[in-house]
Amino acid sequence: MDQPVGMGMAKAAGEDGVRATLARSIRLRDVLLLSLVPAAAVAVFFLPAPVRRSLAFNYVEPTPFTAVTATYVHLTLEHLVPNLLAYVFVVSTGYVLALLAGRRRLFGTAALTYVLAVGPLLWALNLAVPRPAIGFGLSGLNMAFAGLLPILLVAFARRHLSHSIEARHAPIPFFVVLTGVALLAVPLTKVTVGIAVASGVLAVVYGVSLVTALRNDPPNAGQDTGKWLEIFVVAVVLTIGYPLLGFPAEPAVGGAVINLYVHFLGYGLAFMVPYIGVEAGLFD
Repeated sequence: MDQPVGMGMAKAAGEDGVRATLARSIRLRDVLLLSLVPAAAVAVFFLPAPVRRSLAFNYVEPTPFTAVTATYVHLTLEHLVPNLLAYVFVVSTGYVLALLAGRRRLFGTAALTYVLAVGPLLWALNLAVPRPAIGFGLSGLNMAFAGLLPILLVAFARRHLSHSIEARHAPIPFFVVLTGVALLAVPLTKVTVGIAVASGVLAVVYGVSLVTALRNDPPNAGQDTGKWLEIFVVAVVLTIGYPLLGFPAEPAVGGAVINLYVHFLGYGLAFMVPYIGVEAGLFD
């Protein structure tokens, strides 16, 4: 197979740029800190089953302590392994995007906030729907990290593809996901269809704004965007695809029910708070 010399050199330069950026940006300290969450989940899993149940969040008898510990509780290996894989997948995606976009501080601030506050907050908000059940697992925290991906995706695109792409375009993937959730993951009612239509319209409005901006401002001058565009396309698929997987059409699994309420709250809150912060210029 033949390839023009110029194209090969441009692709190699793009690959070198990615590798060089990650090589000088990835810190062992960051990796170790981010690994504390799955390490805690694994450690808790090896506790006796009655102890693990006592660490889950009981909606009838809630305590501040279990609001913290419930995130790390998994009663079966079938529940633990997918949650660990999802955590590694979504957090590593966000971390890499943040490094390539020059947004380490944004990612670090969001990650620390999610780990310390999102779990207790989500379990506390569950008390709005009282029921004789217990809540546990990493999925709410995973969805919170997924909520950060649209913001990091746009930051990456602005830095490496076009300066016409701005933080205000981050709601595009968010509303696309919301549309999919309303249509696929919950029973179709007038309310859910209305949410889907409204979200779809907003996604189109923001999308038109992005297309207009790109027409008025060409890609970054003097910069080969080939490799960065490939990374962007993959990141778009991950940013939209993973949250949709977190809202299955059939939430009942075995003897438990996937808490779609926690998933939605985690995703929505984790997107809106940093998005407001970025728009307010707190991370410039």
